[in-house]
Formats: sequence, structure tokens, C-alpha cells
Amino acid sequence: MDRRVTFIIPGAPFAKQRARSGFNKRLGRAITFNAPANEKFEGTVGSIAAGLFSAPLDGPVSVTVEAVFCPAPSWSKKRRAEAMGQPHTQKPDGDNLLKAIKDGLNRIAWSDDAQVSDSRVMKRWGERAETRVTVERIMQ
Repeated sequence: MDRRVTFIIPGAPFAKQRARSGFNKRLGRAITFNAPANEKFEGTVGSIAAGLFSAPLDGPVSVTVEAVFCPAPSWSKKRRAEAMGQPHTQKPDGDNLLKAIKDGLNRIAWSDDAQVSDSRVMKRWGERAETRVTVERIMQ
């Protein structure tokens, strides 16, 4: 593997949702589970990245996430043009975007996301919604 791998996840950037909880009548106790949307997105990330990593990286890694959001269709042409390339300061939070990516890359790009010692998230407006992810091995 090269020192740096970049790939694109098409579609609107996805932020990790909170864990869900409920009461299981059969077990007679409360349970906590991952939201189904989280599992679907993490599977998508894993399937895109699986062909790029022959084995999980060892040692510290750096992750850069660039999330590109499309303006709402209701925005005027002028407002859309002004927004292109500008920072996206609305929800979702950057840390939740990063969590979803890191969990999707577990056991594919690295053994555990605790190996990520450097991370950066950038959110901006653009013509096409996508998430660009760069994983880089940090040389020691």
C-alpha cells in the first residue's frame, strides 16, 4: 500500500447517529443497539475501502475528511453561487462525520480506530454531495 490512500464516498455526507435503546420483552431488560442507518453507512465505507487496503495498517495513522454538501434546491441561483466552496457551518457536526468514517474503516484500514492519532474534518458547499477521505500512515 502507498503511504496515502484517498477515496470518495458518493452522496450526502453522513453523521454517526446516537446509539438506540429499548426494552427487550424476551430478555426482560433494557438493551442498547447501533442505529440501522449507522450500520448501513459503515458497510458502504468498508466496501469502498476494502479494495484499497490489502491489510490493516499498523502504527499511527492520519485521517482527513472533506465533506461536500449541496445547497437546498430552494436556494436562489445567486445564493447558490455565493455558497460554492465556502465553509459549511450548519449541522451535522464534523466530529460525528468523522466517527462514522472511522468506524467504517475499522479492521479494513486499521485494526482499531484508536490508531488514528491525527484527524481533520473540513465541511464546505459544492455542486456534488460527496465525502472525500484520505488515510495516511504516519512515519515514525
